[in-house]
Amino acid sequence: MDKLITIATFTYPSELNIIRARLESEGIECFAKDEMTAQIYNFISLAIGGIKLQVRQSDAIRATEILKKAGYLDEPDHKSTNFWVNIESLTNNIPLVKHLRIELRLIILIAIFLSFVAFIIYTLTIPATWEF
Repeated sequence: MDKLITIATFTYPSELNIIRARLESEGIECFAKDEMTAQIYNFISLAIGGIKLQVRQSDAIRATEILKKAGYLDEPDHKSTNFWVNIESLTNNIPLVKHLRIELRLIILIAIFLSFVAFIIYTLTIPATWEF
């Protein structure tokens, strides 16, 4: 069985459907990861990394070439960026978090950071007349 490879990501399902139709007209079977999540909870589409268009590993090179010729892909390749690699390495040693998806790990890190900033702001705004 071929492994599925993500060749493009989209914010909205309508963008995905145009390109999916193009690839399927060329005989390439396509799969959409997180499509239903983005349709139901469209406000978190970017937080989960968008809708991922996936094809079989054996069709990935051909599909990428078709999308480049059609003008849908500008980037030379779609490998994970250093940002996501850094988030993964930062959170891999946290016991309760390491089994979660990378997007959820990022949300947790942001929540912790914002809580820390809110605590600092709160402590700086305590009136100086209070005695501890």
